[in-house]
Amino acid sequence: MKIGTFAKKFNLNTSTVRFYINNGLLTPDREGGQYTFDKECVSNMEKILKYKRYYFTLEEIQLLFFLEKASRFQDEIVLEVCADMMRSKRNHLIEERDNLANFIREIDKEIEELQTHAPSDNTPCGVPFLFIPYLYCPRCHIPLRLDSASLSKGNIQQGILSCECSYSATISDGIILCQDITEETPFRAFENVESVMAMKDQFSPAYRKLITKAYVWMYHRITSSLHDGNCFMTGPFTFNFVLEYMSKLGKNNTFIILDPSLKRIHKLKKYLSFRDSNFVFIVGKPEDLPVKTGTVDFFIDDYSTVNSLFTYNNFATEMISPLLKPGGEVVGIFTSYQRAPRSICNFKKDHPDFKPEKMTFAGLKQQWSCSGVKITEVKSSGTTTPGELHFPQNAQGEVIEVFGYHGKKSK
Repeated sequence: MKIGTFAKKFNLNTSTVRFYINNGLLTPDREGGQYTFDKECVSNMEKILKYKRYYFTLEEIQLLFFLEKASRFQDEIVLEVCADMMRSKRNHLIEERDNLANFIREIDKEIEELQTHAPSDNTPCGVPFLFIPYLYCPRCHIPLRLDSASLSKGNIQQGILSCECSYSATISDGIILCQDITEETPFRAFENVESVMAMKDQFSPAYRKLITKAYVWMYHRITSSLHDGNCFMTGPFTFNFVLEYMSKLGKNNTFIILDPSLKRIHKLKKYLSFRDSNFVFIVGKPEDLPVKTGTVDFFIDDYSTVNSLFTYNNFATEMISPLLKPGGEVVGIFTSYQRAPRSICNFKKDHPDFKPEKMTFAGLKQQWSCSGVKITEVKSSGTTTPGELHFPQNAQGEVIEVFGYHGKKSK
């Protein structure tokens, strides 16, 4: 039979069959420049698959084949060598079986312990009382009036924020609700309400690896100028960096968490309620943030500007930059689609008004610069591979590049 038929018989691809030929385990005849496989090849392939099921290595299988072919099992020494190899493999598999049994028991205990964990909502997580001096009207830039406030353990749980200019917001369940909010996220490109699951469910392992490398780089940029009591801001749309690195970012910090979706903020509030930091949860758009200018030490751009462009057709930098202190820092991640024109256009299916030509790092850099933030450092994490789909909109064969970037606001 020809190589294609032979490979199909054993549910293999032809490159695997050629691999075994090149390693001397299969010796088909050649007729007219093509391999022809006889009954001996079929028998040898069956043995190869059998030995692979026994977890023999390629080198061990080659030795077994050599001993059989050289002696036809007519030599007592050869028979004993083969038997010793089988005994050794058997003992190894028994040891592995026992180890696996122990691991299974340990995993069962882990499952039991996980099932005993119940979400705890004992700590009232609200707007910290000490944050009141930083609640400012985003239009008039004057302190907001707080009425009908209800406090619990130093946190504001209920209240009304108002300004003479007619701007208003409410505090409900410890969350600041601006006027323009949504129940579901307006960013439709990914199923990302469950933020800690987004990367696992939506992205390929290769893409996640690039993001992880960018996160590590971002973390080291932040730690170079950390001190206790920093004010961090992150959002909208993505929060995986903060969820992963929050415990490493020092003590006595305040985190301003922004998203237009009430559902997502409620989810994040549950994730973060047990953390030893202060949180200000805000539901609304960046232009409606009731936060005093010059409050934030670090803005963590965890795809926030990118996803804002998808959703609102702007990077939102002009709304975020005023909130940074003089010398405040921006640390972020950016995905370049310069080598993926069809992929970036696919996002229009979810956001018809999105303009793909805007999605360039040069464009983001310019927008930060116009807002007084100078990008000082850029680091590439690498590119994806063309042979697989890395996210739902990824066009076949196109690759993207992931960057980390760092910037500072002028003093």
